[in-house]
Amino acid sequence: MNEVRCLNCLKRFEVQPKAEEAACPNCETQYRISWPRPDQPKIRGSI
Repeated sequence: MNEVRCLNCLKRFEVQPKAEEAACPNCETQYRISWPRPDQPKIRGSI
C-alpha cells in the first residue's frame, strides 16, 4: 500500500515505488515524496 493522503483535497492516492515526485489524480496538486521505509511514502512538500 504505497499511498499518501493529498494535503489539498484529502483523498488518498497511490505513489509508484521509489518515486521522488507524485501528483494527486483528483486535484492535480504535485508533491515531493520521501521514503522513510521502502514501503512507506511520505509527502515532503508541494512542488
